[in-house]
Amino acid sequence: MKNRYKKLPKKRQNSDYWIYGHHAVVGALTNEKRIKYELNFTIEAEKKLIHEVDIKQFTFVKRKKTREEIENLLGGISNHQGICLRVERLNIPELKEFLAHCNKNRSIIVLLDQLEDSQNVGAIFRSALAFKLDGVILTHDNSVSENSFLTKAASSSLDKVPFTKIKNISSCIKFLKESGYWIYGLEMKAGKSIKEVKFPKKVVIILGSESKGLRKITSSLCDEIIRIDINNELESLNVSNTAAITFYSISNSIL
Repeated sequence: MKNRYKKLPKKRQNSDYWIYGHHAVVGALTNEKRIKYELNFTIEAEKKLIHEVDIKQFTFVKRKKTREEIENLLGGISNHQGICLRVERLNIPELKEFLAHCNKNRSIIVLLDQLEDSQNVGAIFRSALAFKLDGVILTHDNSVSENSFLTKAASSSLDKVPFTKIKNISSCIKFLKESGYWIYGLEMKAGKSIKEVKFPKKVVIILGSESKGLRKITSSLCDEIIRIDINNELESLNVSNTAAITFYSISNSIL
C-alpha cells in the first residue's frame, strides 16, 4: 500500500532554524515554497493564529506549549509572542532566474552591498514589501544570512519579497545593465539629490554597508550616485531609513 503522506525532503546540513513572532510565522505558513517541520504555540497565540491560517491543513507536528517552554526552545528569546515555527531556509534562485520573475516594464530592485545587521536588512525587506519592489539582491560575502533575527525583523516580508545572493558584484551589475536596468548608488555626500533625478522604468538601488557605505568598486559601476537631502546638523541616516525614503521616492516617480 502506498504511503498516503508526502515525505518531507531531507534536511540540508544546518539549514533549519526557528521563526518566531506572529507575523513572521504567518508569512512562513502561507508561503508554499517554505518547508516547515514543527509549530509550537500558546493557547493565546493559537486563538489569534486561527483567524489567519487554517492550521489543520498542515501535516507537520503542532504542539501547545507555555510561553516559558517556547522561550527555552528559542534559547532564551522572550519576544516570541507565544509562537514559533521550525523551518528550512529558503532555496535562493540564481540571478538569472530571479530577474526572470521581475516585471519587464516597471521594476525596482534593491542591491544590498555587504550589509551585516539583521535588524537593518529585515527593515529593508519590510520597506521593499511596502513599496512593491520586485526583489532584493544581497552579496554573498560579508552579508547577513537568513536567520531567526532577520526573519523576525522582516516580519512576514522575507517570505513575500523575492531575493537572491550574488558572489561577484561586477558581473551582477553588468547583467542588470544588459537587462535594461539603470544603477543608482546612495551616498550622503553625492553631488546630485534624489529630487533632481528623472528615474527610468527599471531601477536598481544600491545601498552600502552600515559602517563604510558604498565600496569604491561598487560606486564605479553605478550609472549615478545620488543623495537624500537632510538637515546639515545630522551627518547621515540609518541605512534602513535611507532605503525607505528612497523606495518611496522612486516608486512614486515611476508610476
